[in-house]
Amino acid sequence: MSPRARAVHPQGVLERLLEWLRGRRQRLVRVAEGRPWLLLSYPGGGESAAAELEGAYARLWPAFSAQLRAAYQTLWPALPAMVVVLLRPRNVCGCLGHHHPRGTESRLARRLESELGHPLAEVDLAYQEIARWQPEPLASLAVASSPDALQPLHFRAALLAVLLHELEHLAFPDKSEQEVRARSRAFYAGAMKELVEAELGRAYGMA
Repeated sequence: MSPRARAVHPQGVLERLLEWLRGRRQRLVRVAEGRPWLLLSYPGGGESAAAELEGAYARLWPAFSAQLRAAYQTLWPALPAMVVVLLRPRNVCGCLGHHHPRGTESRLARRLESELGHPLAEVDLAYQEIARWQPEPLASLAVASSPDALQPLHFRAALLAVLLHELEHLAFPDKSEQEVRARSRAFYAGAMKELVEAELGRAYGMA
């Protein structure tokens, strides 16, 4: 009797199947400062990540210093009035996020654009990968605080940094990856500095 052949499934098929079974939910993030509204689309189990992104975009961004926000002052006028953000636990490719050029948007974005009669933009963010992302491990270690206290601050700053990174690629497709990455990394470092000082009363970064 010959052994049964082992089934081989494409990478990520289980996550896509679970997402399909659970369905997706939407959350509208409205802001009134000339920035686009966000329509967050997330799977069952992604509610906390959606809530964190909503809080970071709607409430945390305006609370940052004007100096930190200035790096992106030309971004907002270059974007449409609404951006669809597809939240996923992970991307099959391992990337933290992607911007979706015209013609590659999801059915949700295309349908919404048709119904509203206005152009939309779309990005995706892999929230579990973003939570594990460590762009400045030495600076994080230098903070004399427990990882449990630092992780929520990191997640909020990282969500915003990756979102801004992908939005800048959408708004300015001719900018190089190196330039866009340098700006988002600098934003992350500045955001962590302000958050750690405000929330933990400690200095962030290497002395």
